[in-house]
Amino acid sequence: MAKDNKRIQNILLALGLALFLVGITWAFLPPVGQIASYHFILNCALALISAACVYFSLLLQKPALFYISSNFCILSFLSLILNANSVMFQFKQFWPVVVIIFGATLLPIGRFHYRRFRTVYVVPSAALTALGAFFFLFTFKIIKMPMRVFFSRFMPFFLIAGGISLIALYYAKNKANVKFPVLQDSDDNDEPLLFSEDDC
Repeated sequence: MAKDNKRIQNILLALGLALFLVGITWAFLPPVGQIASYHFILNCALALISAACVYFSLLLQKPALFYISSNFCILSFLSLILNANSVMFQFKQFWPVVVIIFGATLLPIGRFHYRRFRTVYVVPSAALTALGAFFFLFTFKIIKMPMRVFFSRFMPFFLIAGGISLIALYYAKNKANVKFPVLQDSDDNDEPLLFSEDDC
C-alpha cells in the first residue's frame, strides 16, 4: 500500500512538473508558423533532459543535483523560448545571466530546504546575483575598460575589502546576542520541506 501511494505521488510530481513547464513555455512561444526551426528540436531535447534531471533529483533527494539541474532547466527553457522567437542569444554578451540565475535560485531553494532563510544560502545568493549584475556593466559596455584590465588593476583592493568584511562578520557573529531574523540559522528541530537533513 505504501509503495502504491509513493508511486502515485511520483506520478503526480511528474505530471505537475510537465504541466508547469509546458504551460510556461507555451505562454511565451509564438504561433507555430512563426517559430524559427533552426536548433528548435535540439533546444526541445535539452529542455526535456534538464527537466527529467530535476524530476529525478527530487526522487533521489539530492539537493545539490536539484540545484544544478533546476538552473540548467531554466537556462534550457529560456534558450528554447528565445530561439523560437528568433532572438539570438549571444553568450558573449549575456553570459552574466547564468551567474544571476545561479545566484537568484539559491535563495528560494535554501528557503524551501530549511523553512527559513539561512546565511549559508543568503550570502552566496546575494554575492552571485550582485556579481552577475556587475559583469553586465562590462558586457553592455557601460564600463568602457576591458574586464581583464579592470580586474588586474583593482583585484587587490577587492581581496582586501573581502578579507576585512569576512573578519568583521566573524567577530560580529561571535559577539551578537541576537541574530537578524532573516539570517537566522535554522534550529535542529526544523523539518525541511524538500530534502532531509541527512542529504545536505
